[in-house]
Amino acid sequence: MNTRPFILLSCCIPALLGCEKKAEPLSIPAWERYQDPYFKVTFFHPKGWHIVSEGGKVSVFSSPEAAGKFYDPTSKSKIGAQLVVSYQKLDTVGTLEAYVDSWKSDLISSGFTIKSTDAKPIDGSDGILVHYSGRYDENTTLEAIRAITMKDSILYYFHYGAFNELFEANRPTFDSLLVSIRLPQPKSATTTTDVTLPSTEFDQFSNNFLQISYPRNFETSFPQPKGGAESSFELRGYRQDCFIHIDVLPAKGLSVEKVVEQNEKFFKSKSRGQTTIDRSKTMYLNYSPAKNIESRVYFLVKNDKVYRMIINYYQPMKKDYLPAFEKTIASVRVK
Repeated sequence: MNTRPFILLSCCIPALLGCEKKAEPLSIPAWERYQDPYFKVTFFHPKGWHIVSEGGKVSVFSSPEAAGKFYDPTSKSKIGAQLVVSYQKLDTVGTLEAYVDSWKSDLISSGFTIKSTDAKPIDGSDGILVHYSGRYDENTTLEAIRAITMKDSILYYFHYGAFNELFEANRPTFDSLLVSIRLPQPKSATTTTDVTLPSTEFDQFSNNFLQISYPRNFETSFPQPKGGAESSFELRGYRQDCFIHIDVLPAKGLSVEKVVEQNEKFFKSKSRGQTTIDRSKTMYLNYSPAKNIESRVYFLVKNDKVYRMIINYYQPMKKDYLPAFEKTIASVRVK
């Protein structure tokens, strides 16, 4: 039988014969940073994608429907793409190569095909990149790549997978994910010789209200908001009397001057000043709540919200703490 006419016809009239078109990349209008105080790895992901967090694992799906397809590949859910960032503490530490070989054996036993294995550095650490695929049914093929590394007895993996023709069309999303990965740094690796002092290296935190950079050896926490605050946020280091506390409150149409006027009765200020944060006028009061303790409260009003930011430090160590705290406050960007 001469099949050539059929082949030509199938290529010329794909709508009639169901010929598969080349997939277009999924829409990614922008990228945003994922950072959580309890999830130490930071990375960028496509803005607007569906995020599922499960302890030491964060999965980012191109849509909620796509998430259903990954949970049940044989379902009729819409196909899509998935990014995964995961880590786990190892009880027994072996070599990275031994772990990868064991994992590949499990993949093969499950019916997947290993397409390639290559070396791949990840945020300065040695890593291994594994490319594999597998068919679930006649209409569903999963193709994926996973980069794996080990650091300080913790195994990390960074994964991209997609169904059918979407894999190649969206593979650049994995490249963007991988270059954005920042693994946690050991506190002993900070550049200060005294670990009780603020690190000169800064990390970044972001939530629905603000973005802020802070000394790497400080910890984030989220105390219960009080006094009508919508959100509260704290940064503390080795010394518990040296911290930054931020409250976000409704401004109710008040100007920054009026906010300061209403709040100054709560602070016995010794002096006051003015600066600019996030291109907005910011006023502050200096006060001393206890012996050898100095504090400053900043008031920033933007988007009809009050950002009340308090820095507190041990006065004999002012030269060590105040510059770091001022740099932290100056980094605030309001959302």
